[in-house]
Amino acid sequence: MNTPGIKPLVVVGDTDGLIAILHEEDANHKKAVETVAKLLQYEAQTVFPLTTITETITTLKRKLNKPDLAAKVVERITSGNLSIENVDTEMLNEALKVFDPKGSKRNTLFDALVAATAKKLGTKVIFSTDDWYSKLGFTLAVNLQVDY
Repeated sequence: MNTPGIKPLVVVGDTDGLIAILHEEDANHKKAVETVAKLLQYEAQTVFPLTTITETITTLKRKLNKPDLAAKVVERITSGNLSIENVDTEMLNEALKVFDPKGSKRNTLFDALVAATAKKLGTKVIFSTDDWYSKLGFTLAVNLQVDY
């Protein structure tokens, strides 16, 4: 669907979206698989902030006790199958503008870095189940309506 001269759709991935894809027992697995199928139709490029990757691997290993899934993420990184965006201090400063240390414990600095990455890449689309991004003006990939 990509047309010469037209920028491809860029989507920034969050930890909950990546885990939902990998973890078949995740409550959002089916919805995440359907969303990925939609993104593939649009030939979207999904990019993950480096911090999302580290959060995902840590969550899979420590919180969910799924070292096999953590190993799958490592394998996808080392084989070059995940597009990763570095996070620098400029992005951290941007993230700190939306991060509220006294706000919901569900809205973490990791989430704010996803938002900062999306801003840096000039996209409004985030692959996540977290509605907090919508409150910041982003579109969740599951709700994406693209007309080509």
